[in-house]
Amino acid sequence: MSNVHILASRAIERAKNLQEFAVFRNMEDIVFCGTPMPYTLNHVLGEQVEITVPAISQAEAEQRVDQWLRGQQA
Repeated sequence: MSNVHILASRAIERAKNLQEFAVFRNMEDIVFCGTPMPYTLNHVLGEQVEITVPAISQAEAEQRVDQWLRGQQA
């Protein structure tokens, strides 16, 4: 099996197993840098922001949100 075939198979398998997870964060001080938002955000005034993230697990979703938010603060 070629490396390309292996990588493609892994990517397809991962895509099949993606689920949507809700991650909640306080985002009062976040200034968005004008880049496209990669996730869906839902917010009610006075509550945490709900961020919907496609991932394999809740832990991965949390990690992706943390990385994205760090990029917004730079």
